[in-house]
Amino acid sequence: CNPVFVAYMIIGLEKTWLFINPEKVPNDLKIALNHDNIFIKNYDSIVGFLTQLTDNQSIMIDTGNANFKLFGAIEKVKIIENPTFSIAMKAIKNETEIKYIRSVMVKDGIALLRAFRWLEKTLDERPVSEYEMACMIAQYRSDQPLYFGESFSAIVGYKDNGAIMHYHPMPETSAMIHKEGILLVDSGGQYQDGTTDITRTIALSEPTTEQKRNFTLVLRGHIALAKAKFPYGTKGIQLDTLARMYLWQHGLNFGHGTGHGVGFFMNVHEPPQGFTPNLNERGKTVIEAGSYSSNEPGFYKEGDYGIRIENLMLAKEVEKNDYAQFLDFETVTLFPIDLTLIDPSVLGEDVAWLNAYHKRVYEQLSGHLDAAENAWLKDKCRAI
Repeated sequence: CNPVFVAYMIIGLEKTWLFINPEKVPNDLKIALNHDNIFIKNYDSIVGFLTQLTDNQSIMIDTGNANFKLFGAIEKVKIIENPTFSIAMKAIKNETEIKYIRSVMVKDGIALLRAFRWLEKTLDERPVSEYEMACMIAQYRSDQPLYFGESFSAIVGYKDNGAIMHYHPMPETSAMIHKEGILLVDSGGQYQDGTTDITRTIALSEPTTEQKRNFTLVLRGHIALAKAKFPYGTKGIQLDTLARMYLWQHGLNFGHGTGHGVGFFMNVHEPPQGFTPNLNERGKTVIEAGSYSSNEPGFYKEGDYGIRIENLMLAKEVEKNDYAQFLDFETVTLFPIDLTLIDPSVLGEDVAWLNAYHKRVYEQLSGHLDAAENAWLKDKCRAI
C-alpha cells in the first residue's frame, strides 16, 4: 500500500544516479530528471557501479538498513556510517504539505461518514462481514478526488477479533457483524494530497459498565497526549506515558506503541518519530515542529473485545520564553468519537476537549454533506 517504486539511489555532490528498470520511466520524465542531474541506470547495474568507486572517494551509508550484498560491493571507497539524512527531512512537513494534510482530512472524514452510515443501515437488514465493511470503506474513499488506494489493509475487528491488535479480515474467514457488541475499525487512505490513518471503536448495542469505563480511560489517554505542551528536546518515550497513565491507574495497559510517524502520500508508517515506551528509534527521537504522527492508545481484552482511538496530529511551535521553545499538537483527523461508549463520570474535565473536537468536526464536514448525512453527523457530534 505504499505508493513507491522499487529502486536504489546514490546521491553525489553534483550528480545523482537512480537505479531502476528503465521501462518504468517515461521519456519526458527522464529528460526532466536529467535536467536536475538525476541520471537513470539499470536496476541490476548498481553492484558494478559500487565496485568501480575508487579509494579517493567516500560514501555515506546507514549500516543499520544497508543491503548486505551492496555493502560487500563497496571495497575501496571510504565508508562513513550515518543514518540516512532524507528520513529526518521527510519527517518535517513543509507548509504546502501541512495545508493539504488539513484539507485531505475533510475528504477522509466524508468517506468514513458514508461508510459508517452504510453499516448502520445495512445492519438493520442483515449481518455484514468484516471483509465487506473493509471493502466499503475503500469504496467510499475511492469516490473522493485524488484517491490512490488504501494506506494499509483495513483492520475491521468485531468483538473478540478487535482484541487482535493487527487483525486483518479475509473474505473466506472474516466474522459476521451483528447489531450487538463492539467493532474496532482501523483504516487509512492514500491520496495524492496526503496520507490518512484513523481508528474508531463503536458500540453496536448497549455497552457494559466495564467497556464504557475502559473506553473512557483510553480516550482520556488519547486526549492527554493530544493536549500535551512540551519543551523542545522532548522525546517520544517521554510523551508516551501520557497516553497510558489513566489505564495504569486501573492496572491496565496496551502492548503496542502509542503512535508512529506518517508520510505525505508516502508510507503510512514513516520513521523516525513516534510515541513508544521503548528506547528504540521512535522512543529516542525528538519531536520536531512539522512532524506528522498518530495518537492511538488502546485496550484489548483477549477473547472479548478491543478498543483503540486514533487520530493524526501535527506538532507545532506554540510559545518561546526564557525557559524553552515549547511545542504542542494540532489534531487534524476529522471524525466523531462514539459517545455511547463514554462514561461521563470517568471522562471528567476532558469533556471540554471532546466537545470542542466534535464542534470542529461538525463545522469542517457539515458543509459538504446532504441533509440526512448532516443530521447523522450532528447527532454524533452532540455536546455531552
